[in-house]
Amino acid sequence: MSMRSPAPSLGKVEFLVLLWTTFAAFAALYGPQPLLPVIQQHFGVGSQSASLLMTLAILPLGLAPVCYGYILNMCSTRRLLQLTTALCALVLLAASFTTAFWQLLALRTLTGLLVPAILLALMTHISLHSRQESLQRAMAIYTTTTMFGAFLGRIGSGFITSWLGWQAAFLTYALLLGSALPCLLLLQRTRSTQHDVFSPAHLLGVLRQPGLLLLMLIGPLCIFAHASVLNLAPFRMRELLPDAGSWATGLLYVPAFICSLLGIFSKKIMRLLHGEMRTIRCGVLLFLASVPSLLPSSPLSLLLAIFGMTTGFVLVYTTLPGVVNRMSLAEKNMTNGVYLSVYYTFSALGTWLPVMVYSHFGIVSYVLCLTGVFALALSLVRKNLTISL
Repeated sequence: MSMRSPAPSLGKVEFLVLLWTTFAAFAALYGPQPLLPVIQQHFGVGSQSASLLMTLAILPLGLAPVCYGYILNMCSTRRLLQLTTALCALVLLAASFTTAFWQLLALRTLTGLLVPAILLALMTHISLHSRQESLQRAMAIYTTTTMFGAFLGRIGSGFITSWLGWQAAFLTYALLLGSALPCLLLLQRTRSTQHDVFSPAHLLGVLRQPGLLLLMLIGPLCIFAHASVLNLAPFRMRELLPDAGSWATGLLYVPAFICSLLGIFSKKIMRLLHGEMRTIRCGVLLFLASVPSLLPSSPLSLLLAIFGMTTGFVLVYTTLPGVVNRMSLAEKNMTNGVYLSVYYTFSALGTWLPVMVYSHFGIVSYVLCLTGVFALALSLVRKNLTISL
């Protein structure tokens, strides 16, 4: 591993700039989710086709971080953030003027290709410029902000669509990302983040570290099931309440947003639960306990399921990235690139495969599928429960 001089510490203003960019990127990525039934009706397509708007946006996130890792060897995180944020804002602006479903699908795919570059640059900048003792907290705040963006983006898009139409929601995403561009000029001017070549051999080296892959898989397994429930929720809500508008669908995500506030207290929660891995175990157990609430044909039960599963998700999501970064001996851009690739590949599959199970076999088979996924995640937590950080 190559030697490099210590990076300058992350200042408060700079950290706030990174958090605002994170918020805007996640609002743009996940905001369209409650709009799927409206877009389905607007273009006259099926529910599975409408779901592709999420799948095709998230799937590139599983592949692109590794590719963008090469670029991080050649340019700074600051420059990569500025370029990709500007391009993503333009793509979102174009999406608000689409007249055909295939055009919207293509632009959502482009969004999925650009957002991972933003996220990888953000995570790498934070991990490189944070002191080792404050890295866990910095990553926890970052992951909490991603949830704020994702859930407030969903809630806001529901209300905007009810008043102004779904095109206005995409215009709002473009304005949010565009507003981050002047702020990104405040970031430190640094050279490329690494001196080692970002190669397949180095990526395999990350995965071959003892126990790291099994540790990494806990988060992807949880997001696989959680993404499935959040993607199914708008269609399930329309089945239970056919007259529900976009604002009502957006309200489905209010309990999830409330739960995401727990991320602010992640350090206190970890102390209360006696460590990172026990916090993650508690999160997975909450997932398992919430799955049966999906069975009743009731909007209230659906809300309770989302509430409980998101609480579990917060505990896992705000804790695991910091653990992975400290466990890994590889360069930060490589570790984060591999983690994001695995994480978002599972997330994209979660927006499609379990929903297919629901469409063909019904809610009972769907719930059994999710239960199996969470049981596997729990077994991996138990394998890593005694790791020393």
